[in-house]
Amino acid sequence: MLELQSQPTPVGIQPFYKDEICDQVLGRRPGYSKGLGWGPKPKARRTASASSSSTSCSQSTEKEIELHAKLHEALEWIEVQDRNHQALASQVESMKKMIEELTRAQQGPPHDP
Repeated sequence: MLELQSQPTPVGIQPFYKDEICDQVLGRRPGYSKGLGWGPKPKARRTASASSSSTSCSQSTEKEIELHAKLHEALEWIEVQDRNHQALASQVESMKKMIEELTRAQQGPPHDP
């Protein structure tokens, strides 16, 4: 391999890449995966875990979108309930004033001795 690397490259010809030299020196082996080069290859279970990881990622994204929609819906519901509460509180205050006025009217004018 070192011998092939050290040889001068004729003009106009690309130098050999490491994988090409390995292929020429060692030949093709059943364990060689084109594009992955020489060396240890990922095991099938790693690929499965990677695909399950991407599946769980997309599932978590879907879940996140679903939760975001539920949160938005809950916030809108809270806003409606808050407006209802304010309206009811205003009505209660109006009724209190009305009761006070009716009570004063029934008692008559204040007495001056």
